[in-house]
Amino acid sequence: MRLSYSALETFKRCPLKFKFQYIDRIKTPKSKEAIFGTLIHNTLKILHEPGLTIPTEEEILKYLADNWDASIYASEQESVMAFSQAVKMLKDYYAKNYPGQFNVVALETPFEVPLMAGSDLHIITGKIDRIDKTPDNLFEVIDYKTTKKMPAQEIVDKDLQLSVYHLGIANRWPSISQEKRPIKMSLYYLKHGEKLSSWRTPEHLENTKETVIKSVEGIARAHKEEKFSATPNPLCDWCEYQRPCPFFKHKFVEEKLFFNDQDVKALINQYATIKKEIDEKDDRLSEIKETLNKFMDQEGMESLFGDDGYLVRSVIQRFKYDADLLRQILEPLGRWPDVLKVDDAKLKKVAKELPRDSRAKIEEARKLNKEYKTFLLKRDKGKK
Repeated sequence: MRLSYSALETFKRCPLKFKFQYIDRIKTPKSKEAIFGTLIHNTLKILHEPGLTIPTEEEILKYLADNWDASIYASEQESVMAFSQAVKMLKDYYAKNYPGQFNVVALETPFEVPLMAGSDLHIITGKIDRIDKTPDNLFEVIDYKTTKKMPAQEIVDKDLQLSVYHLGIANRWPSISQEKRPIKMSLYYLKHGEKLSSWRTPEHLENTKETVIKSVEGIARAHKEEKFSATPNPLCDWCEYQRPCPFFKHKFVEEKLFFNDQDVKALINQYATIKKEIDEKDDRLSEIKETLNKFMDQEGMESLFGDDGYLVRSVIQRFKYDADLLRQILEPLGRWPDVLKVDDAKLKKVAKELPRDSRAKIEEARKLNKEYKTFLLKRDKGKK
């Protein structure tokens, strides 16, 4: 199987989007955010390309202006605002990162990482924005980000993208691993003018391989079972596959939909109204319970009487058993297996620490026990 890091990340976030994009290959227009990011990346590539002269700030901004596509924005005002943001990003970057002070080894470098999962060979591909050689003879990988949010350092330290890039570098230049040289991995957040760095060592390589292989096996399993589930996540509002997605396709139906002669949209509105009333009543009920509990504790009462009936308070207790003692009692009677139950949360935690073959066997032992459907009411952005 040949997969890019982007494909791995897409499957992790939403398997159905992975299917639409990488299996069905449904073509969609590039988003304005993606076009914006590509132009910024191309501009920075030109800035750092080796040459007899270093591009001036004016030349860089001219390249931006010459390649700007205002038609992708909803209005002229939106285009002007986005262009101003791009100019600010590049000016701030140029002021802090004059090209002459860096030893750039490679730009837009493609890589491939062969990984074996059992008898299956998988190739992980990607492209690294920039690779520098630092004054202390180490390599630094730099990936540009045009996103608005900047993550915490601990997230950068665990970032899988950087770890996969580390695999790519180690495969491209094996001597780095052989000499046990660490690699500096950096994410440059252009909107904030901040570079967040983390280190990867040869010891990290095996852990990264295990993580990636586990992801690839998940994709292979989804292929085999033909099950790519839609997974709601914070990026759904910007997803280009909303129309075929079961969570959004009703949004694009123009005619009224009826079920058993009932207007579906009217039912949704009724559901939202009733749900709001229930939530408000639940909040009030919690307040009343808290007040009555305090009163009953204070007065030493366990029942309270009103005009329409009376309220009786009861205490519900849950106990934990000493597992060893319980086993000593039940095992001789042949009843110990009857009370054992697999704890799903604990099993997942233990499985993470097991060898890949053992994890695969545990996965094969998993059977669907029950399934139920529930509703989650979400408000449209901009609506109250």
